[in-house]
Amino acid sequence: MRRKTALILFLFLLACDVSDAHRMMMGYKVNELQVTALYDDGTPAQGAEIEVQSDGKTVAEGVTDENGTYTFTPDSGTGEVTFISQSTGHRAELTLNLEQKRQEDEVSMPWRAAAGLGYLLGIAGLAMIYVSRKG
Repeated sequence: MRRKTALILFLFLLACDVSDAHRMMMGYKVNELQVTALYDDGTPAQGAEIEVQSDGKTVAEGVTDENGTYTFTPDSGTGEVTFISQSTGHRAELTLNLEQKRQEDEVSMPWRAAAGLGYLLGIAGLAMIYVSRKG
């Protein structure tokens, strides 16, 4: 009987990874977006006009700094955002879908919690099988 117990314990330890004991997770939230406008040669587009559009409406306007960067803080209901930069005959557009990223983050956390619960229930089931066979 001790041999079976040792074998089960060995197989269980073999199946576990070191990180399974206390898994650490990290998440992030987009509080602000920083976009950088550059010319073809890599130099920053200083003083370029930036227009931020959401659903075809202008939600913010600004000018890039000396590094060609512009910082935008989106509202919680902002979905798709388009950044349009214009400077002395140059124009560039960048479109980001913030709502899609928020949905991906919201879905992943419950699935991770369910997976952890399933893992714990599996261990409890193995323990119950062991106890019932021992008795």
